[in-house]
Formats: sequence, C-alpha cells, structure tokens
Amino acid sequence: MTKDRFHLQGEGWFAQAFAHAPVGMALVSADGRWLTVNETVCSVIGYAEDELMEMTVRSIVHPDEMDVLLASLTGLLDGTQNSLHLEIRALHKTGCTVRVQLCTSLVRDESEQPCFFVLVLQDVSCRKTGSPFERLPAMSGDRPEYDSRLQSQLEHSNRMYRLFSENSQDVITITSNDGTILFISPASRSVMGYEPEELIGRLATELWHPEDRAVFESSAPDLISGGSSFECRVRHKNGCYFWFESTVKPLDDADGGSEHILGVGRNITDRKRAEKKLRAAKERMESFIRNNVDPIMIMDSESIVLQVNEAFENRFGWSGDEIVGRPLGELGLIPPDRSEEIQRNIQRLTSGESLKGFETVRQCKDGTKLNVLVTAFPMNDERGRLSGWSVSLRDMSDRKHAEELMINSEKLSLAGQLAAGIAHEIRNPITAIKGFVQLMRNGYAEKKEYFDIIASEITRIEMILNELLILAKPQTVKLERQDIRVLLAQVTTLLDTQAILNNVQIVTEFSPGITHISCDENQLKQVFINFIKNAIEAMPGGGEIVIRLKREGTDRIRLSIIDQGCGIPEHVLGRLGQPFYTTKENGTGLGFMVSKRIIENHHGTVKVTSCENSGTTVDVVLPLAHEQQTGI
Repeated sequence: MTKDRFHLQGEGWFAQAFAHAPVGMALVSADGRWLTVNETVCSVIGYAEDELMEMTVRSIVHPDEMDVLLASLTGLLDGTQNSLHLEIRALHKTGCTVRVQLCTSLVRDESEQPCFFVLVLQDVSCRKTGSPFERLPAMSGDRPEYDSRLQSQLEHSNRMYRLFSENSQDVITITSNDGTILFISPASRSVMGYEPEELIGRLATELWHPEDRAVFESSAPDLISGGSSFECRVRHKNGCYFWFESTVKPLDDADGGSEHILGVGRNITDRKRAEKKLRAAKERMESFIRNNVDPIMIMDSESIVLQVNEAFENRFGWSGDEIVGRPLGELGLIPPDRSEEIQRNIQRLTSGESLKGFETVRQCKDGTKLNVLVTAFPMNDERGRLSGWSVSLRDMSDRKHAEELMINSEKLSLAGQLAAGIAHEIRNPITAIKGFVQLMRNGYAEKKEYFDIIASEITRIEMILNELLILAKPQTVKLERQDIRVLLAQVTTLLDTQAILNNVQIVTEFSPGITHISCDENQLKQVFINFIKNAIEAMPGGGEIVIRLKREGTDRIRLSIIDQGCGIPEHVLGRLGQPFYTTKENGTGLGFMVSKRIIENHHGTVKVTSCENSGTTVDVVLPLAHEQQTGI
C-alpha cells in the first residue's frame, strides 16, 4: 500500500471512527460554539446536531461547574496547560443531569493564535454502552445531484476529522477483528512513545502486560460485541508499563457485519494512583473508626447517622441497623435539656469550627445517662464543601467518679489541717461561757446580758462547726444561685483564727453590684479555703491578704486573692496543677489541681501570677448567674 493511498484510507477510517465512536467527539470554536459533533455527543446530552450548532458549550454545562471549567479553559488559552481532563455535570435536553468525563486540548494556527478546541466527551454515569449506535447515513456517489456543494462539505468534514485526529489527546484506533492495528491517531506519540507508522500492522495486544492479555483474550468476544470499556497495562516505548483505559465498539459494514473494531483510549495511570491512595486512606480511616475504643459516629450535613463503630454499639446499646439512616434528633441519644447545646454546636461545626473536647451528658438506649467528653470536627467533600461530621464520645464516668473521690479526699485533708485553728477558736467562747455560768452559780443570775453573751458565743461555735462539717461531709453536687460575697465571708470566718495565729490580716475589697453566681456552695468554699490557706502559709512572718471582688465585663466576675508572701519561682508556675507536684514538705500536690478542676466545672478560669519575694496573685473568673436562674 503506497503512502498516499494509506493516507487517504486512514482519513476514511478516521471519518468512520469520528462518526461511530462510542465516546463523544467534537470540535468547538474558541468562543465556545460547536463546529462539528458526532452522534455520541448528541446521544449523551439529548440534542440533535442541528440544535447544537445553534448553541454554545456553556448552555449544556451545569451552572455549578462553570467556574471550574472556565478556569481550566483559561489555562489552555494562556498556555499554562496542554490538555484538560476533568469530570463535570452536563445538562441533558430533558433537564436531568449527566456526569461526563471531558478531555480537551487547544489547536493553534501558525501564529500560535487559538483556532478551536478538540473535545472528547464520555458519559461516566454508566460505564457500559447500551445498544450499538445507529450508523450515520452514508453518502452515495450514484446520485447525480451530489454537486460541488456536497463535495465541498465532504472535504470540510474530512478536514475536521483530520484536525480532530491530529489534536485529540486520546488514542483512537481502528483494528481488524483479529486485533491488527489498521489506523492509530497521532496521540500515540505522547501517550505510548510510538509514531503511528511503528504500530500499523502490529497486534494491539503485543504491547499489553501478559497477565492482562490473558484476561482479555478469555472475555474479548463479549467485551467487543457489547461495546465496553476495560483497563489494562500497556508497555511504553521506553519499556515501562502504564495503565490504559480503552472503550471499544464494532464498526458495522454495509451488510450489517463487523469487519473492524473502533477503540478510544487514554492513559489513566495518574487516576489509578489517585484511586489507590484514596482506597488506602479510606481503609486507614475505616480501621481507625472500626477499632477505636471510643464510641464514634459519622453523620452527614443533615445530621443523618451514616456509620457507628462497635464501641458505640456496646456503650450506648443501639445496633448499627437501628441507628444508621436516622436523624440524630430522633434517637434519644441527646437528653431534652441539651437541645440548645446541640443547636449551638451544629452552628459551630457548620461554620467549619471543631469541637475539641467538651464535657456533656448523653443518654443510652435504656435511659442511662453518661458523662461524656465530645470531640467533633467537620468533614468536607472533594470540592471543599461541608459533607458531614465525625463525632467521638468518650465515656467519662470512671474519671468523674475518681474526681469525686479526689475532691472528697482533699476535703478531709483540709478539715484535718484546720482542726487546730478551729479548736483554738472554739476554746475562747467556751471559756467565756464557763465564766458566765460560774457567775450565775454565785448569785448573779439576774444579769440578763450574761445570757445574751452566752447565746452569741454558742451561735459562733455552731457556725464554725457547721462550716467544718460542710467540708468533711460528702454531698451531691447541686448548682444553686449564691452570692459570692456571702461565701467568702463564711470562709474568712473559718480561717480568721489561723490567720491571727500567723500574724496575717485578711482585708476584703468588694465592688458594689450583683455578685450572684450559679455554683455548688460546698465545692467553691473548698476552693476558697484552699487558696486563702495557701496565702497564709506563704507568709510565715505575717502580712496582709487582700480579697478583691469586681465585675469583669457584663457577665463575669473576677475574684483576686493577693498575698505578700515569698512568691513562686517561674519554673514552678508552669507545673502548678500537676498531680503530686508540690513545694510543701507535707503537701500532696492535689489541692490546686482539684481546685482548678472545680472552677473549670463551673465554666470559670484560674490564673496564677507571681514574682519571687513579691507575693502571689490568684485570679478566679466565674460567670454571673442570670436573675431568673435558680439552678441547673
């Protein structure tokens, strides 16, 4: 076969390939108008060829995809990209959406000005092609009315086919039924490393990996007759294998038989690598969720449960079948009194914020309530849009129980340390009572003021003993609206004797205004006693402790306990709050840690500032209670 004859026959084959390709092929002008399309393009988007000629590419692209497409086309026009490969949604004539894979390159003229785009379009909503496409009507030369106008149209079509063949980024082949390559487009250079002339006459399967060749040969008749897509590894001219996806379709002759096979293929190595990485990442995530000891649940953006792990099923009592697919609000997992908390958290997650470990209450299937530590973060899709949330629910029941034991232990420790000072405080009123009783025995019973003094002293003893019992007696945590000034007054009464014995004066500076907080009276008294007692012990030579109370903004109050003691070195400040770390000879290191935890449970903060030999300041900031708030 001479070169000219082969060239003419190749153009004829490519004309068939363009018309009957199982993927959409088209040429589009630089301003987005269709120049020529094959039947598959029309089939995919539902418009006839003459309808498309009056439209632009923009009219068939989903509006949400336009920005991505225009950005990619701009890369082709400014020369930063040689070709474009992306998956977008197209609008079918019926109004439905079709997902298509789009491969595009730009053809330029001799002066490097853009001429038109070469476009390959494939419906990936369903990989398998349906029944074979109908053949385009063949032009017959038997009719004398085929004049020069039709001949010109034919030449124009051939030019378009040739331009498409020379500039398509996909490899287009026509083979005989035994797999011999009869025609291959110039894309073989960039994709496979071969010139088209090097492959003509060779079996297409010669370049395939032996394992893939064996699989294909066993299923080739079904694949080809059905017009299907398949993947295989193909050897590049440099000897390396790459992944190749090919879509094949038999070409019918005039008698309805099949003499040739049309194939359109592309290099999908990058896609296969990406898919492998995606599978590995998915498997790692699935393994993390499946084997995590903490209960985990995955929800979509509408708060529908998508997945729970085994730890969730075991801890909360719901099986995956019971909970998956249902809205979170219908499960009973969230107690009714926590609905506002959930709405606030969903708003934070929707805005892209993560929830990094906050304590709350969740309810099991049997109605049991658990203290849990919730960690949640938003999950985005491939376009960066919110697609759902991952929520971890760590059971804090054992930890809460341990904290309660620790708090009670610290209470007993404080009560023991205060015993000596309280004994001295009680001895004074008892001495007065004994004296007045002696006077009454000696005939001075008519002195009414004696009874008043005795009654007041007994009342003082009773108050001191009550304060001591509050510390020693374990109580259920109950938040109530309390005036912090009253709590501080009661605590200073309890510590006055110890302060006097250490030559320390306690001075209070309370700013006017509302000073009510929502708190557990017992626990906060424990905190205040601990901080004031530490201040007293820090001044063995005596001094002054200032207890200052003032508003912080509109909804918080700041309590400052300021001493004139020896101060705390900087390297020690950073370790305050660590269990069993203490600077005292007989200390446990638990006092400050317990106090800090109590303040945090009251939604407050503790800050310690100190300078050696200049004293220490403990700042406690707590939220104010609303006027109508009586408990939580």
